[in-house]
Amino acid sequence: MIEPRYGVLQTLFADRVFRIPHYQRFYSWQKRQRSDLFSDLEKLAKSREDQHHFMATIVCHRTAETKDIGAVQYRIYDVVDGQQRLTTLILLLKTIELTLPEGSEDRNDLAKTLVKRDGHLILLQTNNANEFNFNRFIREGIVPRKEEIVTHSDRNLANAIHECKSFVEFWKPGILSLMRLVLHRLGFVVFDTEDSRVIYTVFEVLNSRGLAVDWLDKTKSILNGTDVRIIGDLICNRS
Repeated sequence: MIEPRYGVLQTLFADRVFRIPHYQRFYSWQKRQRSDLFSDLEKLAKSREDQHHFMATIVCHRTAETKDIGAVQYRIYDVVDGQQRLTTLILLLKTIELTLPEGSEDRNDLAKTLVKRDGHLILLQTNNANEFNFNRFIREGIVPRKEEIVTHSDRNLANAIHECKSFVEFWKPGILSLMRLVLHRLGFVVFDTEDSRVIYTVFEVLNSRGLAVDWLDKTKSILNGTDVRIIGDLICNRS
């Protein structure tokens, strides 16, 4: 069964950590997608404070694995759909963290969201060719050097970091307002399932040549109370 719910990043990050499974493609967002995201944030900043921007969907497999850090237990969720958005937003949040005043509570709190207090457990685990460069940036804030950029995916990741840094630079006087926008005003419809058989079906559908299940179809399913357990029904009944 797939359980949909609406949430913002602050609540989504509260008790879970994410993992990108090996079957997922590498980080592939390019300048156009990141520019769209930055533009959405700029527009959102000009709107009412109670207004959210809908970022589309995230589909996750709720695994049986947990990680205990002190008294807090984090559930591991495999990301089936939405890893490009999540990766970019986490890169942006790390850039915001590095821009906040050293030693400030806001910087420390954000750092503990991205890397749990044991210093090892990262909010998003990549498990692919980007792992070294991504993990080092999130843990230590080190940008990949030229000689460490080997693949197209490495280049996409390095470009994303540089573009996030340039975007954040313009927000320096109001960096906390940007942090609040990202954590509290970007909305997602999140689909969680514990059934691995459903996950592979969903993954095949989302990456097939046929009609993909887009955010509008999923959202309509929530609003109409539609049972979304059988993903094929969503495709066949598209309006």
